Amino acid sequence: MLRRLFPSALLSLFLAAALAARGADAPVLHCQTGPWGRIDYQFIYLAAPESILDNFPMPSPQSRWCFTGRTLDSVHTFLNSAGVDPATSARLVGDTRSKPDEEGVVTLFPTEEEILALSAATRETVYRELAKYEENPFYHDPVVIPDGNLEAWLRGTDMPKNIADLIGKLAYKDADSLLFSDFRVILKYAESDAEARHWVSILTRVRAVVAYLNLGDQDDMAGLRRYWSANSHRMDVVPMLDAAAGMEGGSRLDITHLFPPLPRRLVYSYTSPDIERTGQTPNCHWTSLNFFNYTRQNILLDLKLATSRVLEDYDRVQPPYQFGDVFFFLNKDGNAYHSCVYIADNLVFSKNGENEMMPWILARLDDIKQLYGREPGYTIQVYRRRWPEGT
Repeated sequence: MLRRLFPSALLSLFLAAALAARGADAPVLHCQTGPWGRIDYQFIYLAAPESILDNFPMPSPQSRWCFTGRTLDSVHTFLNSAGVDPATSARLVGDTRSKPDEEGVVTLFPTEEEILALSAATRETVYRELAKYEENPFYHDPVVIPDGNLEAWLRGTDMPKNIADLIGKLAYKDADSLLFSDFRVILKYAESDAEARHWVSILTRVRAVVAYLNLGDQDDMAGLRRYWSANSHRMDVVPMLDAAAGMEGGSRLDITHLFPPLPRRLVYSYTSPDIERTGQTPNCHWTSLNFFNYTRQNILLDLKLATSRVLEDYDRVQPPYQFGDVFFFLNKDGNAYHSCVYIADNLVFSKNGENEMMPWILARLDDIKQLYGREPGYTIQVYRRRWPEGT
């Protein structure tokens, strides 16, 4: 959305103004110095625009827990073993609406009081089970609160204090991540559909990074040209790099100006109508494997064909990593469930899922791990594009 509203130069000014408005709330952080040069960065928060939220109906305020392929008895046993109050679990499975449907899905309808009564350990256990089933979209794809800092995540918003406090009570841990899934509970407090949508917009906030390459006389320009041109395979970035380095007294260059054309156009933006015409919202693998492509290849929306592309055109590599390497998050069965592109030090370019409310972002790898490192036994493998000779 930002990219559609603002051309590249104006977008940089927009982001700079947003950071200036935050002032001391956006401290400058520093990457380790490396072949990428001297980079510093600040955090910003992006929220889905109304134009995207308008495509989604607001959920019912009635909470529901879906268990796929389970019997009522097995669900009852699970709830008791998870520490749910016996009277509550008996009421939930005894509800006449809880009988398995024709697709074998058992749906329970907890009240707000029953949800709030869950202990922290019980909530973690129950919600981790609910996350296994796509029928529970808010548990399957929860809100991740960066660094577990709810106050920082909501800072600068007009979320009412009572709702912020309620979110704090309902947030739960999974591995090293603080998550929130109970959209339905807080929506019942909204006074209007507009207020409900506004709260949902706030809850889509994603932490991203705005990063700058610092250039001066002391920098190794030959090394910087080599790094940011992907070992001299993308020499089109060199004029911009040299121009910034040639400024008297040095300069700070937004590193997204050194991205290839496609990710440079996408970063900090949401899906646009022309991309949506493919019939499928671009995901992480489409994003990662299109990184160096001047024209997007929508064939990469197909997981089988994307996998084939990796096997044919990429080599697995070990550190040190280079600009444009692809990080694949693999589950214990060896299947890739997320990927992102290495930029420098701890910074990556990522599209976190197919959800239209997820933008393309520059982010810390640590933040991506908070989101995708909850998979038990996950590993990360890194692959590098194999360039054709002469390119």
